[in-house]
Amino acid sequence: MKKATEQIKQKAWEMGADLVGIAPVDRWEKAPEMLQPQAHLPGAKSVVVMGIHHPDASVEWGGLPGSNYAGPFQIGMIPKLDTMSRRLARYIDNLGEKAIPYPCTGFWRHRPYKSITSTNTASFSHRHAAVAAGLGEFGWNNLFLSRNYGPRQRLISVITTADLDSDQLYTGDKLCDRCGMCSSHCPGKNYEEQHLLFPGFDRVEIDGMVWEYAKLNRWRCLWGEQFAFDMDKLASWDVKGEEELYKAAGADVLRLGGEFGNCLRFCMSKPIRKWEKTYSAAPLREKLKKEINIDELVGMLREIGRQNGADNFNIRPLSSFPDSCMRLSQGYPLHEMRKNFTWVVSFGRKIPSFPVGSNLSIDCSIYIRAAGKVRLSICAYESAALIDGLGWEAMQDWMSLGETAFASSEQKSMIKECDMDGFEENSLSREERYKPAADKASGVQREQQSMTAGAQNQKNAPIIEPGMISCSVICEVPLRYVSEDINLFTDMKECKIASLPFLEHVDRIAVIKINKLPKGKGLADVSKLLPGANSLIVLQMAIPMHIAELANRQKAECATSYSYLQYQTLRELLWAAHDLSGWLYEKGHDALPFADLSTTSFRTLAPYWEFSWTKLGHPDPRANAPLAAAAGLGEIGMSGLLLSPGFGPHHKFVFVATTADISETAPFFSGKICLSCGRCADACPMKALDNSGSEILPGGAKTFPRNEDKCQWARSLGMCMEEGPGTIGWKTPDTKLIEPLTIEAVKKALAAKDPLQRLGYLYPCQIDTIVEKCSQDCPAK
Repeated sequence: MKKATEQIKQKAWEMGADLVGIAPVDRWEKAPEMLQPQAHLPGAKSVVVMGIHHPDASVEWGGLPGSNYAGPFQIGMIPKLDTMSRRLARYIDNLGEKAIPYPCTGFWRHRPYKSITSTNTASFSHRHAAVAAGLGEFGWNNLFLSRNYGPRQRLISVITTADLDSDQLYTGDKLCDRCGMCSSHCPGKNYEEQHLLFPGFDRVEIDGMVWEYAKLNRWRCLWGEQFAFDMDKLASWDVKGEEELYKAAGADVLRLGGEFGNCLRFCMSKPIRKWEKTYSAAPLREKLKKEINIDELVGMLREIGRQNGADNFNIRPLSSFPDSCMRLSQGYPLHEMRKNFTWVVSFGRKIPSFPVGSNLSIDCSIYIRAAGKVRLSICAYESAALIDGLGWEAMQDWMSLGETAFASSEQKSMIKECDMDGFEENSLSREERYKPAADKASGVQREQQSMTAGAQNQKNAPIIEPGMISCSVICEVPLRYVSEDINLFTDMKECKIASLPFLEHVDRIAVIKINKLPKGKGLADVSKLLPGANSLIVLQMAIPMHIAELANRQKAECATSYSYLQYQTLRELLWAAHDLSGWLYEKGHDALPFADLSTTSFRTLAPYWEFSWTKLGHPDPRANAPLAAAAGLGEIGMSGLLLSPGFGPHHKFVFVATTADISETAPFFSGKICLSCGRCADACPMKALDNSGSEILPGGAKTFPRNEDKCQWARSLGMCMEEGPGTIGWKTPDTKLIEPLTIEAVKKALAAKDPLQRLGYLYPCQIDTIVEKCSQDCPAK
């Protein structure tokens, strides 16, 4: 498999990996069985591990004035890795093997689960995988250390059936010298003997090599890292388990922000460690500062912006930004930062102007903004990483300086606004459509604060420029003034839609004329959302069938990959739809991207990231299916779901409406796909589908009627443990189905969720790994 190994590694490098390693699965032989790669993917032979490095300044200037204030730390890194993971797995699938991608972070079993005796255990440990792939070793602080970056990287893993050439275990210079910096700088004193678990250290053996590291009580780490409690208070609390965390919540311990651990900030591998305490109290990383050609660097930054969907580019001196726009926490060393950093590089992206007066259009605008903001965070990371790789200091902006940079810019709306007064009189509010929105808590995750609120740990969120989202990088490298547009679609004007490079990750593209769309209760009138619309384009991405079929049913009893692909696939589809709208606009046509074209359906639970933080949820695939079916992407099965050839019900789709007159595409199937077997109804633990009756959806498809209260109880609220939340280890809510499912009933249900979700994360549906049985058990292919 030498050729496949080279191809896969080359793909990883092309996507931006700084570290790539491959481990054979037998290196997990001493791991708990449920955590082994083969438990996640039967027949697995290899694990591919990728890493990207933290820009040094984001570590050295993060965690200030205290560890609850992450600042620039890791902005953009998690969504970049999540994107790399999905795309590499898709690449491997296309080579004829099976692959399961895992998200960078977020999914843990907080309590012991069956044969897994540890607490706060990752679904699949990337740090163990990185050591097994020969990329480095463990530090005493439990972190993975590499030769080039120390602890300053984040990781991702893809498990595959491909029998790839493996890398040797790391045998170079000792990276952790037990310097004790992690212990001495932990504000919670978590490394002190009285807080360590017996016998004080963990022991890991891989292929005859042994590593030992501190046996930390993870509940103490959870205090700040996940639950955002004031880290300066932890040392005075005797936290042994979860009960003490609930007491802290009841005692009104302040939630200052998700902790950036000093165990990472004050760690650096011995061979590359240096000190410059007038610059940073944290150790620095040895690196060579390269000579810069300013025009070439500006060109590289512009290209990073273009690749990440930015259509505006601005470079200004940091000195041109007044202190008042910084939105910094009290005590942050702003004066010292101004002495060490000189330029701000900003990227912006125009947002389509959606019509006013419609709940649906407001939500679809927020879908685009939320996904676009995450995409621009990747742009910020890649720009900072580029400059850091040249030996100069740069960090991602967490103060929303891009808003100031673009405030004076005159932005054209992509389409003119139209008055929607009186439209959709019966449309539902977001609180009604996405049931977890009934809970007013905002969540505590640091990524949420830095990438959806903008300024971290501030009570007053910044005001978003109406037609623009933005990101910035703060750096010391010599640059020059720039204020210009970026042409995202250079050399694409004459392209056919199917050959557009920004649609390369979309599996299918279908087009239907607006006047041929089905009409009916609950479907938006696209011609009113976009006056003069001629065509509706449907973009579709598959969720690999083997991932859907294995979710929670393999030895690992894990649905993490399936769950993360729900939001990652929707995210990438919205990026593509946003770009397609922009391309059509550049060609002289109005266009609008829509995540959802149903006005009254109840959305599906979003377990994590931007669609949960904005309380949008995921669009109901059944409600939107008539439009995708009319465009020829498949047929509607008895479950009411779109069954697409080769994908079955395992896919997502979004829409772009446009005034362009585009030729319709041919249907992607012929004949019947649904077997009318009734397995969808039989499999549903809530018995939400009535297989003794029938219902006609808009467009004429005959389906089983769906009891919306029963369905929402499982897929929107995560109240049915058999649908997936049980295998992530949440406690079973002591509440039976409440009918009718009014807002008050929803609040009562959410109040019965696991206390770790409610009181810890302040989001009662946190990482509920929902696997819809009507979809999973469907035999249609």
